[in-house]
Amino acid sequence: AALVATPAWGPAEASAAAAAAPEALADLQRARERVPRAPWKGSDFAHMSSVLTGHLHRAGHLVRACDEWSLDELKGVQRRLHGEAHPELLAVYEAASDNRRQRSSSKKALEAHWAEVDAAVAEGPAHLAAVRRDGLCHEVVMSWAHHLTSVVQQRLVREGVEVPSLPQQRHTVVGALQSPAERRVMGEYQQQVSCQQCHTGKIADATWQDASLPASPPVDKAHPGMERQRQCDFQAKPPCGPCDGLGGQRSGDGVEEMVPLECEVLSDASTAPKTKGRYPALATAQLTGEIRTPLAVRPAGPGKYIPLGGTLYLGWQGDFMRMRYDFGGLGSQVSVQTYEQARNMSTGATMGIGGGKCECDRSIAGNMHIQSFDPEDPLDPLKLPADQGGAAYLGRVRVKLDGSHALSNGTAVADHYMNWAFHFLVDADEASPSFGLPLRLYGPYGVRQVFDSWVIGDPSKARPDIWQMPKGCAVKASECSVFAPAEGAIVV
Repeated sequence: AALVATPAWGPAEASAAAAAAPEALADLQRARERVPRAPWKGSDFAHMSSVLTGHLHRAGHLVRACDEWSLDELKGVQRRLHGEAHPELLAVYEAASDNRRQRSSSKKALEAHWAEVDAAVAEGPAHLAAVRRDGLCHEVVMSWAHHLTSVVQQRLVREGVEVPSLPQQRHTVVGALQSPAERRVMGEYQQQVSCQQCHTGKIADATWQDASLPASPPVDKAHPGMERQRQCDFQAKPPCGPCDGLGGQRSGDGVEEMVPLECEVLSDASTAPKTKGRYPALATAQLTGEIRTPLAVRPAGPGKYIPLGGTLYLGWQGDFMRMRYDFGGLGSQVSVQTYEQARNMSTGATMGIGGGKCECDRSIAGNMHIQSFDPEDPLDPLKLPADQGGAAYLGRVRVKLDGSHALSNGTAVADHYMNWAFHFLVDADEASPSFGLPLRLYGPYGVRQVFDSWVIGDPSKARPDIWQMPKGCAVKASECSVFAPAEGAIVV
């Protein structure tokens, strides 16, 4: 279906649609924007909710406080919006594996999903009713804002259709969830409020991306268990074990299109790790592996896997979080973010350097935390438990590393950590020169990076210009000021 007039319409309808064409184009443009503009963001969860509710009021939509709605009322509106959703907008989100995509493909599937969650609410403690209501308020507003064209929104307003405000309270988990009902309802809620990852400026915060994770793959008929090697995350049942989720060298997206990493379990998570799930703050390492293009969490189509090789530089020092990848003849990617930017929900800046050109723009996401796989990560504001996507220790393993260098394809003893969908091996051999340092990072539809030749220390000592902007670099965003000033930088 087109967003403007179709030949099947009469002259009056075609004329009205043609008049609305600029709005229709704006709807599509907005759908293709992965990063919300500044006026639609907030500094934290409560501020984000207040800002977006304010936009609903100012746009003339009929808004009623979330706590005044019953579950049946919210479901009634969501049923209506599900039927009014525009297929072109939905197609944009689905193609990009965007969290704004429609979660249920049919009303029948939607009703079945609700029945399952409502049953968990009925079985669990009384406070889950408020969690369920607030989650539905978030979901209704998301559907209204992102699944409907402006023309449809205006028609529904004329018909008196109301939408809820966004609740300013974020329901969090205190201690361990004791029952399957609590885990089910809180898991649903976390998916419904995943819009916060964008509207607070954190585009790829791993602990709030669980709404995008695909379901666990079916059992592989040829090699049962291989599917858990290819993909295993916090949703898996039974939970991921020490050798699960480590993947291998890939040639395609299929379970069988992979040479699995050789792995032997030495101990499970009941035995304490010898290491921490961390990268060093100041260091240099060589890496090999491959990367999927396009990168994906929930693939919308077949991907290609391209060999990867280069050098990783880490420069977390003072107020700056710095990371640089040099990929040989393919160029470099340099990302810098300050702690102040992180506190203000700014993602910092990234330079792309290669082919005699340099361009600096706002980063798509904030820098990867060097303590991403450590439950004590001070930059993680959510501290989710492991069964909801937080950092987890899975156990100790002996693996045959699958790097392309002599130092990255031998046998190693490693502590296995997981966060969300990513798996991280840290050298746990106390006799090894790289004890306590990362050996491998793997995401099922992202990167496979195998590290070797770690050098601990400030990389700018050997390369003083490593964090500097090259002369003549095209500057596209104010965030690029995090880089040392470059004479002759071109602001575009």
